[in-house]
Amino acid sequence: LIFRNSFLRGAGRVRSPAPSNLPRNKLTNIQHMKLKYVVALLGAMSASAFGASITVTNAQGPVNTQAVVDNSGAPVDGGVAAFGTLAAGFDVTTLSSGADLASAFSIFDGASASIGPVQAGPFSIPGVYNVSNAGGALGAAAGAPLFLVLGNGADLASSTQAAILRVGDFPAAEPATATIFVNTGAEGDTQTTLLGDWSSFTVSPGIGSQPALALQNIPEPSSSLLIGLAGLSFLIRRRR
Repeated sequence: LIFRNSFLRGAGRVRSPAPSNLPRNKLTNIQHMKLKYVVALLGAMSASAFGASITVTNAQGPVNTQAVVDNSGAPVDGGVAAFGTLAAGFDVTTLSSGADLASAFSIFDGASASIGPVQAGPFSIPGVYNVSNAGGALGAAAGAPLFLVLGNGADLASSTQAAILRVGDFPAAEPATATIFVNTGAEGDTQTTLLGDWSSFTVSPGIGSQPALALQNIPEPSSSLLIGLAGLSFLIRRRR
């Protein structure tokens, strides 16, 4: 009986945690570090479960890569490639400058890269781009037409030559992973060339001539105005 009572008394006690030898501020720092780890882990799990990772490229080795060239046929080195969406009602015939194109085009999730040569074994392949987004959410782009825009400047606003292609559609749902290779001038359900020339240019990547995508001039307002004035003066002289 004495043993039973002492056991019950012991069971009713609440033991205090063993005292820590660490100062209170160090304990707090450890707790904060654990919390940051948990938050980072949850963020990584969320990123893997949602979002879209899309790559648009013309890089398919020295045989299949169709390089980007300017309108004289010289490979573009230092230009810009980006993919995203175009404003509703966009009309390529209304473009008067690179700034117009930049304002009508929305880059998707940081999907922008430079155009230039890459090394593939012993071959240097000119005019190559490889554009990927940051893996973010699709948002309003889900299911929308996906446009690739190329320019000869460091950015679209400073470009005087460009190409605009619809190369497919954004995924309709997340998570999604897609790679789009752009190496043909064939028009169809997945590709439409709004601006650019596939038919007239070739480039030699070291194994022989290959078809190339040539950028085209973006009309300047001053040029259009001069052409219009010249035509008007010609009509006036004929009437006289």
